[in-house]
Amino acid sequence: MPSTTGAFPTDSMANAGTAFGTLFLTMPAAGMLIDARSQRVVQVNQAFSNQFGWQADRIVGQLSSHFPLWCGSERWEQLLRRLEPQQTLRDLRYEICSRNGSTQTCSLNVDLINQGSPCLLITLQPEQPSAPATAGIDERHLKIFNATGEALLLIDISNGCVLEVNSCFERISGLSNSQCVNQKLSDLKILDSETAARLMAELKVRGRLNDEQIQVRLGDSNAIYDVLVHAETIQLAGRTCLVVTARNVTAQKLSESALTESQERLNRALDASEMGIWDWQINSGVLHSSPRSAQLNGLAEQALENSIRHFTQHILPADLRSLRRAFIAICRSQGEHHKLTYRVLNSDNKERWLEATATLHRDPTGKPMRLVGTLLNITEQRKNEKALIDSEAKFAALFQGAPDPYCLIHSQSQRIVEVNLSFTNTFGHSPQSVVGHTATEVGVWSNTEMHAPLEEAIRGKRVLNGLIETFSTYQGRLLICEVSTSNLSINRQPCVLFSFRDITARKQAEAALRASEDKFARAFKGSPDAISITEKSTGKHLEVNDGFTRLTGYSAQEVNGKTSLELNIWANYADRQKLIDELDRHGRVHHHEMTVNTRFGTQILVAVSIQPLNIDGLECILLTSRDITEQKQIEARVKHLAYHDALTDLPNRLLLSDRLNQLSALYKRHGLRGALLFFDLDHFKHINDSLGHSCGDAVLQEVTSRLLALVRKEDTVARLGGDEFVVLLSGLQSSGKQLEKEVEHSARKLLEAVSAPMQVEGHALQLSTSIGIALLPDHGNTPDDLLKRADIALYRVKAHGRNGIAFFEQSMQVAASERLAIESELRRALLKKQFVLHYQPQINHRTQAIEGAEALLRWQHPHKGLIGPAGFIDVLEESGLILPAGKWVLLAACSFLSRLLLDGAIDANSFSLSINISPRQFHQNSFVDDVLHAITTYSIPAQCIKLEITEGIVIQNVEDTIEKMNILRQRGVHFAIDDFGTGYSSLSYLKQLPVDLLKIDQSFVRDCTSNSNDAEIIRAIIAIASNLHLELIAEGVETIEQLNFLHELGCDQYQGYLFSPPVDEQAFRLLLVSRQQG
Repeated sequence: MPSTTGAFPTDSMANAGTAFGTLFLTMPAAGMLIDARSQRVVQVNQAFSNQFGWQADRIVGQLSSHFPLWCGSERWEQLLRRLEPQQTLRDLRYEICSRNGSTQTCSLNVDLINQGSPCLLITLQPEQPSAPATAGIDERHLKIFNATGEALLLIDISNGCVLEVNSCFERISGLSNSQCVNQKLSDLKILDSETAARLMAELKVRGRLNDEQIQVRLGDSNAIYDVLVHAETIQLAGRTCLVVTARNVTAQKLSESALTESQERLNRALDASEMGIWDWQINSGVLHSSPRSAQLNGLAEQALENSIRHFTQHILPADLRSLRRAFIAICRSQGEHHKLTYRVLNSDNKERWLEATATLHRDPTGKPMRLVGTLLNITEQRKNEKALIDSEAKFAALFQGAPDPYCLIHSQSQRIVEVNLSFTNTFGHSPQSVVGHTATEVGVWSNTEMHAPLEEAIRGKRVLNGLIETFSTYQGRLLICEVSTSNLSINRQPCVLFSFRDITARKQAEAALRASEDKFARAFKGSPDAISITEKSTGKHLEVNDGFTRLTGYSAQEVNGKTSLELNIWANYADRQKLIDELDRHGRVHHHEMTVNTRFGTQILVAVSIQPLNIDGLECILLTSRDITEQKQIEARVKHLAYHDALTDLPNRLLLSDRLNQLSALYKRHGLRGALLFFDLDHFKHINDSLGHSCGDAVLQEVTSRLLALVRKEDTVARLGGDEFVVLLSGLQSSGKQLEKEVEHSARKLLEAVSAPMQVEGHALQLSTSIGIALLPDHGNTPDDLLKRADIALYRVKAHGRNGIAFFEQSMQVAASERLAIESELRRALLKKQFVLHYQPQINHRTQAIEGAEALLRWQHPHKGLIGPAGFIDVLEESGLILPAGKWVLLAACSFLSRLLLDGAIDANSFSLSINISPRQFHQNSFVDDVLHAITTYSIPAQCIKLEITEGIVIQNVEDTIEKMNILRQRGVHFAIDDFGTGYSSLSYLKQLPVDLLKIDQSFVRDCTSNSNDAEIIRAIIAIASNLHLELIAEGVETIEQLNFLHELGCDQYQGYLFSPPVDEQAFRLLLVSRQQG
């Protein structure tokens, strides 16, 4: 093929030479000159313009493949392929399009020439029109050929080519006569080649076709149609031709398919009631019946389409004559619904009674057109009825054994005479409860509107035959029954036999059939999900619901008739094909997540489910979509929160553990190191309690910002909860002392950053923090080990005054293990009652009388002996065991006080027992109740109890503290502030508290005679107590000099080793006795 690349020649005619140019422009044949490289038109001559209407200035420079001359670019490509091997083409027959839209068949010649650049010289010579194929037909027949309402084709049987088509064929096929002439049907793509060959072969053998049904492709949409074809051979102008008549029966086939589908649904519904159906076309005499109807009529149990004579061949002659008379009467009557009974002979020559219902349908002129009805085997019913009439004895037996409910009623009294077992089983009424009563009294009628026809039947004035009514059972359930009656004379008494047939299931099935489509429509329209019905093959939308409009923004009018590709609904159109493929594999698609485009240009995530749907033979899909965009966002947020702290958005313990696992494995392989810094903000609880949780949260967020600002990108800052943070330093390459030095330097920077002043919600705050450090992988391989050892190091910092740094050491592990062992032993001590109370006397220096005592907890260890509080009280506090221990102390102290009072050892008006209360114990919701319970249990005066609380209790929650103290103060309980001056002493809260006494801490008393600062603090405390009218007592008094110093300042109450250490109950009793005797 000539090259199609290169520049378009700017003046090819000049390059071609004057002689060639003159010859080309003036030659009589239509000519074109096309550049072989660029395939653009260089020039056309005058004959070309005259012949086809295309002027040179309109087409020169155009791509020849895009030029409409060839009636399609594929024709041009075909020409180039044929030219490639030989460089010259002769006498090609081509259809050429003129500018006015008409086509001409031309003889085409092509030559490759070179006049400075390679060009294609194309000459076109229109063919002379030949006589039309219909030349041999006279004008009258030609008019009939074109005017007929059915598609006609004239085909040369010798070669199978079309000679002529009529206007009806042109209209339904979308092909013009000129497009069809001299073309085979397979070339026109109306028929596939296999079908075309089969038809032609059959024609050659038989010479004609009689109503052959085939499928063809017609019109621009290339849709498939069902066509009924008739063909005859004729002689025309000396040629053997074929006249083909084609009639479109697609609509008829669709209607038949819909009818068949409807019939199948009805058959399924009627199967439950064992009924058959039949449909007699009166004009044609053809009768259609269900398999059940055929079987009941003595024929094979299969669907039937035959004459009524065939259908009725087994009916007894007498009954058949009666049926014919009845059919004539039905056709003449004005009614629509009728019921008939007749007999057929079975294959074993036995009679079968059938009951037929018939509904007459008339055409628009009122003439009878169809009889449609049902068939039911009533042989047993007729046998039962006959037996009843034959003999009263037999009647009784058959009456009770009848499968249908029977009820015998006396006509005059209208009272029930007898009911059978089936009546009892169906309606729930026993014979004893209904015999002698009327039906109204029994309550069988479901409503009063039923009374008229039924009461007429009871009085014998009306015979019922298949009356359908609703009845009530004993249990209140409603049954739909067919009621028939027979008038009988029993013992010369007029009676009416009522027979009932429960057709509730059948009616429900029929109602279900009617409701199913309505239910589907309501569900379709009312569903909150987006639902669409589309053609499976094309994706064309047939119907969408309001949910679809809400989801996509497209209205039904905008969508119906268009494909999803045209609407650009799928973000990725290939997703639709994936869904179709899965539907073909599994029969359905459930909850596939896809992205779709809305009308507004946004994208949303939807969950798509698909079910196949067949609508009148058209394969469709029912697609349900639900917007899950927000759901996915929530899931992502929940997933994020599962691994991050909600307040600070830092990694939580779970994510930190995951990273520690990864780093541990990585560091082992590559010999790297890391460090885990465990932070705890010192006294953070005071901020929460005094300034509120919102301020506390703001502090935690500020600490987070400061930590993040100092760490590297590869490091991790995590919050474990409360005021606990972890900083994970990653990828450290040093080791030994150098590693510790680098980590300590980083920890110092972080500690200084946290300790820097901050302004939070109008409060100027300055925090301190304690940091425990564990090294990776030196101090553990698992997250739990590393966190535990960093926590142990943190505990060491707190034990040494907080606001510092400590690396984990193995000795700390030993200490932690010892603490754990102590905690375990303390739990056992509570169970084994190993705790005891000792009592330290409180002395009035002026009177030298014992005016009280402080109860102090001791642990009587079975192996270590008596252990003081320094050896276990911290563990009690931290483990939470202080709560059960505190309750025990309250009860034990009140018990001892009760015994002292009963023995007369003390005076309730001048003696009080001090009991220490821990902060954790005080802030329990049950604290007040616990105190009052102990006092009540041992019946002691409340004023004898003095509860010692620390300033730490007060500062944690001032309002809660005051409320609890006031409740107990109103009952008579006294309060003392223990260790006053060592904590956050403040007159502002002290003035609010119902406190009776301040205790001067022994840390001030110890050096009061030698340390001026301690002495001044004691003076200040005494001045505060005096101004607030509070009592004072000093603890830890060990020397006479200390006692005299305190006495000179006005503090006369004291306790300490100067008088007595804490002693057990027996020793304390002796001290009381000795003081009374002295």
